[in-house]
Amino acid sequence: MNITAKLVLMVLIGPCLFGFQQQAAPPADFPIGAGDLLEIGVYGVSDFSREVRVSASGIIRLPFLGELKVEGLTPSQLEAKLTGLLHPNFVVDPQVSVMIKEPRSRMYSILGAVMKPGQYQMLENITLVRAIAVAGGLNLARVGDTALIQRSQATDAAQAASYQIEVNLKKLLHEGELSLDIPIMPADVISIPERETNAFFVIGDVTRPGPFEFPKEQGIKLSRALAMAGGPTKTSRLKDTALIRQRPDGSVDRRSLNLGKVLKGEDPDIDLQPNDMVYIPGSVEKSLGWTTLQNLPYMLTWLLLR
Repeated sequence: MNITAKLVLMVLIGPCLFGFQQQAAPPADFPIGAGDLLEIGVYGVSDFSREVRVSASGIIRLPFLGELKVEGLTPSQLEAKLTGLLHPNFVVDPQVSVMIKEPRSRMYSILGAVMKPGQYQMLENITLVRAIAVAGGLNLARVGDTALIQRSQATDAAQAASYQIEVNLKKLLHEGELSLDIPIMPADVISIPERETNAFFVIGDVTRPGPFEFPKEQGIKLSRALAMAGGPTKTSRLKDTALIRQRPDGSVDRRSLNLGKVLKGEDPDIDLQPNDMVYIPGSVEKSLGWTTLQNLPYMLTWLLLR
């Protein structure tokens, strides 16, 4: 299996492999950070057992001991530190336990076109592909071509400088460029933008009137647009077809077409543009009645796009 196939497979079936790991407790050597919720206990000393949140400056406050700097310590290191501080003045030979209950300092967010957007715990070093897999994989019906990672970095002035990293998902997942599978850092915000879609409209006396997604790369012909709308009905007046298009200056151009001749190859099959509206009238009664009501939502949608 080549690298590209492995990356795509990880994104598609990653939830099965990694989905449950995000609910596990952090490993024992996981460093404590600002925002973490700690569960601290001393066997036989109920007054000391409690949950405490690490402050933004990396400090906790405990009875007897006051304020303690704990950021950067592992739970086992903090256990040893507390044992030394409590023995022998407060507790003789204390049995101290420390657990990180909520590792807020090692959280990242992933938003946009993934199956399970949200905030996740970083229980180990992960990369972009792994983060996407943990979030349920890509929403293939909506995903675009890029991923954006918003990252904050501390400066010498102790302030957070934010910058953005752009990753080409096609090159990463389809071409297997491993250099784009960058490591994810705590507090990263990963955004997977939805692809930009344009629409065209086929309304009037057709089988399935409505908006349709405009093919981004290959474009679409008038005849193909009619086929996507289910084709004409028995009462369609193809010779009176109208193409409605907005000009660059904002004005609206209405062009009369004989769609019947187009389908027979007698007239050229023209290329549509994004947001074009193709109107195919029917009989006089139907055009003034049911068809108008049936197509009104699509006509209003087209007007809102102008």
